[in-house]
Amino acid sequence: MPKIFVIIVNYKSEDDIGDAISSIEEENLNINILVLDNGSSPGSLNNLYRLKTDNIEIISSKNNLGFAGGVNFSFRYIMKDHNDIDYVFLLNPDALSTKNLIFNLYNMMLGDKSIAALSPKILDMNNNDWYSGAVIDWKQCCVINNPVARIDNNKVDLFNGCAVLLDARKFEKSGGFNEDTFLYSDEAFLSMKFLELGYKVAYFPDQIIHHKVSHSVGNGGALKHYYITRNHLYFFTEYRKRENSYLAAYRRPLKNTLWHLKHLNFACFLLGIKAIIHFHLGRKGKL
Repeated sequence: MPKIFVIIVNYKSEDDIGDAISSIEEENLNINILVLDNGSSPGSLNNLYRLKTDNIEIISSKNNLGFAGGVNFSFRYIMKDHNDIDYVFLLNPDALSTKNLIFNLYNMMLGDKSIAALSPKILDMNNNDWYSGAVIDWKQCCVINNPVARIDNNKVDLFNGCAVLLDARKFEKSGGFNEDTFLYSDEAFLSMKFLELGYKVAYFPDQIIHHKVSHSVGNGGALKHYYITRNHLYFFTEYRKRENSYLAAYRRPLKNTLWHLKHLNFACFLLGIKAIIHFHLGRKGKL
């Protein structure tokens, strides 16, 4: 029987996370759940403690570590007492699993020992595709989500951190998530680490979860635009040695930032400009 921990990095109240935990139904696995209260309010932490059971542990961090830092913090915490862990399943607090999802992901990874990360299909609450595999277009410096025919034998370039089963040993060997990202593009950096180490990143279309989308930072908010813009530039300039030119990395961030100006969304526009400036100044981590 594999030893599997579910890690949920929580940012706000316990409302969504209770639904996320309740959605985890595994008939063939003994699952332990670790919830990290990621620097939220004392009231939120007190509410989370109500969810504690024999197999649900609640821990907290003094500061908001972001997604990348939160997962790394949680993994190190688990490893202190469970260094024989086999897999870690990451689930967003605003996502809903399906029956035996983790077991089915585990069976697929068991069939291919080279897989380091495996994500299911992710739908929004209206059953629209939100993630069905992702590949990188290096010439255009962009991520193509839901590429359909471009996926070969379930191999993809990027997993999705909303729901992913990670091989614990491979995750440990990779060094974990790049905490300089704080939010967004964290999967891109780690996926590249896995691929450089000779592992596979894969997608399992037969397994489905639902995601309420951008609950933690607000759908389409200025903060989201800042991190996406800045981390996009870090990622595509770091990996520009492949096919893309340095200037190509700016195409999408500039286009999206100017789109916000055109539509008089000045908060997003100004944070987009700040993101580009911060990239040039070498500023990373939390804004």
